[in-house]
Order: sequence, then structure tokens, then C-alpha cells
Amino acid sequence: MLVATTTALALRCPNCGKIQYHALSLFSFSVQKTIRFTCTCGAPLLLISTKDRRVFYFQLECLMCERRHLLQYFLKDIWSSQVLSLTCEETGLEVGFVGPREQVKKCIANQERSLREMAEDLGFADYFTNPEIMYEILDALHKIAEEGNLTCQCGNPQIEVEIFAERVELKCPSCGALGVLDAESRADLQTIQNSWEIELKPGGLQLLGLGKVRRSRRRSKK
Repeated sequence: MLVATTTALALRCPNCGKIQYHALSLFSFSVQKTIRFTCTCGAPLLLISTKDRRVFYFQLECLMCERRHLLQYFLKDIWSSQVLSLTCEETGLEVGFVGPREQVKKCIANQERSLREMAEDLGFADYFTNPEIMYEILDALHKIAEEGNLTCQCGNPQIEVEIFAERVELKCPSCGALGVLDAESRADLQTIQNSWEIELKPGGLQLLGLGKVRRSRRRSKK
């Protein structure tokens, strides 16, 4: 019988929003009783402590509610053939996974379905002014967000996205900043494809990579 002593951690950073993968070895706890995991941006992600290597306490920095959760698991829960979901106690949403690496990667892939896939599943093709352009823009926007580069100047990394027939509206739920990305023409598509970061700010948004600030007006919802 093969007993796994190493498992994989996948955690979303509460600061930059990126997914971070780490290896967790049971033998690490024979040297030290506490192990810390941090993001490449420097933000703390998770602290795991144990007294007897039977019960483990997770102090998880939560992306969803921006609070710290204290979670308790047994050895068999962590080093298992099944994936353990780390969930936000306030929202019930998954913020990380622990388990065999390939299974953890599948969980992340299932969780991160693109805006384009969701729009296609909802049958929005006939709704958009230019479906091809809209889908390409949603793909580009998803990539920017996945890399942690869709943020607000106020520091909030969680941006709300609303999709309309001819545009995409980005809104910060923290400070109310609103920006609009037009999604009708090839020029609109090139604008976002040439950008590597989008930052919301009062009165509009900034597309980094183009070297200019794009101002947007508030529009009434249709």
C-alpha cells in the first residue's frame, strides 16, 4: 500500500488574486511545528501548525471576505487521495484546495471557467452586437484578471464585471469606481489585447501597456 507523505496546495492570494501552488510534506513537521506559505508578491497566504502531527490548524488568509479563518483538519484529511476544499466560512466559496497535484489542478481549472465560456453557455451569441469581438475581449479580460492585473486604485482586487450587448462595464464594489470597455469593433479588441493591466480609478480606467488613460462615462443599464 502506497502512503502519500507529500500533497499539493493551491491558494488564491488575497492581495494580487493569483493562484499559488505549493508542496506540503508531512516530514516538514518533524523539524518545525509551524509552516508558513506566502505569495510571490509577498502577501501571507496560509500558516499551518500542529502539536502532534495528527491534528493540524490552518490560519487561512481569505480572499473572499478579507479575514483570517482558523480551520482544523486531521492528518487523513490532508494527505489523502481526495481533494480537500478550503472554503470561506462567511461566503461558503472555495479559496483553495489541498490534495494530489493533478486533481487540485483540475479543481482550479473547473473553478476558473472563462467569461467567454459562461456567456456561451447562457446563449448570449444573438444578444451581442458583435459576438466574435465580444468573445475575444472576454477572453483577453479573463487572462488579465487571472494574472491578478485587474484591480482598482483603492486597492481592492475584486472587480465586478457586467456584460452588455456592445460593452463590458467594470465596477469596484468597494469605492464605486466604474470603467467601460467598448466591445463592438476590431479597434476595441486591439485596445485590450495590447494591454497587460487594467486599473479602475474615479472617472474611468487606465490600460497599462498603451501608455494612456482611458476615461469612461457612466452609462445607464439597458
